[in-house]
Amino acid sequence: MKNKIGKIKNLIDQDTVEYFLNKYETLPKKDNGARINADTMVDQDFNKLFYDKLAKILSPYFTGTINHATVYSDYLPGGIHSDGWIATPERTKLATTFIIPLVSEYDNNATLVFNETNEEAITYNKATGLGDKGITSYRQEELPAAKKVLGADIQKKWLPHLDEGIPFSLAEILTWEVGTAIYWPRINLHASAWFPEQTNRKAIVILTNEL
Repeated sequence: MKNKIGKIKNLIDQDTVEYFLNKYETLPKKDNGARINADTMVDQDFNKLFYDKLAKILSPYFTGTINHATVYSDYLPGGIHSDGWIATPERTKLATTFIIPLVSEYDNNATLVFNETNEEAITYNKATGLGDKGITSYRQEELPAAKKVLGADIQKKWLPHLDEGIPFSLAEILTWEVGTAIYWPRINLHASAWFPEQTNRKAIVILTNEL
């Protein structure tokens, strides 16, 4: 991929969307306070057929390995975090996060990607007013001193669920389209845009590493 942040239009067709949605229904699930996760694999513990299917879908766009994949259903917008390593650094270099929307009822579903980075999986949920919602294993961090804050117009439109004064600079707003992947480096901070409760919103997130 030439761009480190972007979209892959129509990566999967509707039949594959339905495959992932059916996978979600059959897997055991965990509720983290904002999202219901159906983990399909974590590094060494995964279903090989499912791994091979994902690897084939992504193969034209990256040459690394898939570390983790989760099909999930959001019911609250999440906070700012990175998709880095948890507890100890991973064996190979962190690569790309891919999200493929499967259901997106709300027209303005999006993910905001920031320029700031962290190789560890961290979150600013408590620091931005969300408390522990949406977090089970990421380390909570305090916000850094603000040299410059996110513009009020962007905050109001995309992140009204977070406290004002976000000290990060926006790299990209990636709007959601069913079947179209969005992607960014795992180390980049990012957050879900606001969406209304009681809306149906499902996706698969895939974390990758370099070879």
